[in-house]
Amino acid sequence: MYENPNRILVLALGNDIMGDDAAGLIAARELKKGFGADVDIFEVSSAGFSLMDVLEGYRKVLILDSIPSSSSSECSIKELSKEDLSHQFCLSPHYVGIPELMELAKRLSINFPDEIKALVIGIHDIGIIREGLSGEIKDKIPILVEKASRIIKQWLGQEIYLEWQSEIDSP
Repeated sequence: MYENPNRILVLALGNDIMGDDAAGLIAARELKKGFGADVDIFEVSSAGFSLMDVLEGYRKVLILDSIPSSSSSECSIKELSKEDLSHQFCLSPHYVGIPELMELAKRLSINFPDEIKALVIGIHDIGIIREGLSGEIKDKIPILVEKASRIIKQWLGQEIYLEWQSEIDSP
């Protein structure tokens, strides 16, 4: 089974020419400035089964994505755990979503992440073709980056502890 040396992945899903759908990509570019040497940060405009290869071998994955907003007045940012994601079987605009991939990886005994979190931002302009974010979403990017940074820092602290512990446990 394949294991990545950087054990932590930030996976940004989105499309630069679909307006606010690029929110996760823009946040990932900001995160690269501070964490690029410590974690793998990938931007992906495709999804579905192709993500299986991307996710294989990582211990922890943080997904940054946009979703259709349920409220016409609020573009909120929500944090979802692996358990939250596993209960959200629904039609994905990417055809096969993370929940389906988690289930398939389990059935095929693929080395899939132990911990998956997602930060999703609600957007209104689904399907609009344009480059650049709306003002409303652009204003939320620093909040998305801050929330993602907090998760990454926590995970990096845990990874350092695990490496230290394994050195102590080794004869």
